[in-house]
Amino acid sequence: MSLNNIDTKQVKEYRKEIQADPKQAKFTARIEGDWLFEEGGPQFRSTVKVKDGTYTMESSHPNFAGPGIRPGPMAFGLFWFAACYSSTYVTEAAMRNIRLKSVNTKVEADLDYTTQFDLGDSPLVNEYRIIMEVSGDATDAQLNDLKEYALKRCMGMFTITHAIKLKPELKIVT
Repeated sequence: MSLNNIDTKQVKEYRKEIQADPKQAKFTARIEGDWLFEEGGPQFRSTVKVKDGTYTMESSHPNFAGPGIRPGPMAFGLFWFAACYSSTYVTEAAMRNIRLKSVNTKVEADLDYTTQFDLGDSPLVNEYRIIMEVSGDATDAQLNDLKEYALKRCMGMFTITHAIKLKPELKIVT
């Protein structure tokens, strides 16, 4: 069964797997990519597995004079936050049997490049805002409850609101 373009049967089955064996809920997400040195092209490329093969993502270095030939890294980060929050919201709506008609999600970040250019010590990101416009066959209270649910259970929102341990490693190749 599908509702809101969510395969609710698959979600219920995965939930049952986790209930039976909580280890099924834990795994390591991974992405790997290469810096590209060809002038005029994208600078970073990663190929990830998808259902029917692979999908290639490419990024351009932030172009301070205007858009590059590919989205910059920040666009991918904001996309993650918007897609993850929307997915959590819409999935839970489907699990509650709430039919949505439209969902539009906007994520904004106030950036400051002062520190990146060694011109001060300002925070690189001052604030994130997430604005969702939604309509559906639900009360305002139900839609607001879904918002609170998504804010607490979306991994993207968790990453924004919690300090996550970072373990950087550099391997020098000769």
